[in-house]
Amino acid sequence: MFENKSNHQSVNQNVSAEKHAEYAAQHDNIGRALGDLLAAGAEINDPVVQEWIGKHYAFVKQFWTPNRIAYKSLALTYVMDPAFKATYEAYQPGLASFVQKAINIWADANLS
Repeated sequence: MFENKSNHQSVNQNVSAEKHAEYAAQHDNIGRALGDLLAAGAEINDPVVQEWIGKHYAFVKQFWTPNRIAYKSLALTYVMDPAFKATYEAYQPGLASFVQKAINIWADANLS
């Protein structure tokens, strides 16, 4: 997801390899935590799940600041785009849908 390739959009052109690694580590931390919660049987509205979605939103805000509709639209790509879906499913089967649904709850409660 965060590979440093020359064909990426211009937003990545001036990002160092170290920064790419930092972003990847941040995303991995979030993906692992949410995957573990899903595996443990947590519900999408569980306060701990919602706390991790808040961390996901903070992660996304390093790149842009989505409003409620935009953040929920991003979440929809996690289940519709094969690359995004594969990224989340690699942590835990069903995680893409779990994250998408949890983001919908978080966004409705926290964004305008």
